[in-house]
Amino acid sequence: MARDQAARTGEAADLPLGRHRPSLAAVRRWVRLELTGEDTDAVADVLLVVNELVSNAYRYTSEPSFLRVVVEPHKIRIEIAHDARAHPPLRKVSRPQRGYGLVLVARLSDRWGVDRAHGGTVVWAVLPRAT
Repeated sequence: MARDQAARTGEAADLPLGRHRPSLAAVRRWVRLELTGEDTDAVADVLLVVNELVSNAYRYTSEPSFLRVVVEPHKIRIEIAHDARAHPPLRKVSRPQRGYGLVLVARLSDRWGVDRAHGGTVVWAVLPRAT
């Protein structure tokens, strides 16, 4: 995976995805590199959110397009784009099972959501950036 330092300047750093699922460890390494120098607790939260969004994208869609990381003055924005039109499921869970992913995303993020445009979907989350 090529290093893209655009996230350091406030512009988007994109990791192309595709039909063949990369290892989540490789995705996390790329994100860690993009967030070099950021607060370790903030990075840990971002990595959990990335893990969930990438896992869901491969579980519920045919082919995710890219993972995007944007570092802004007070926040870190994570996006994953894919071709699915279905809204990701957010379930209330009372005992251990699948379904905690977006609950975790909601708890760790200041905001998260789903945008639809141009025949695709972007699931995004905004996390606080320690300054």
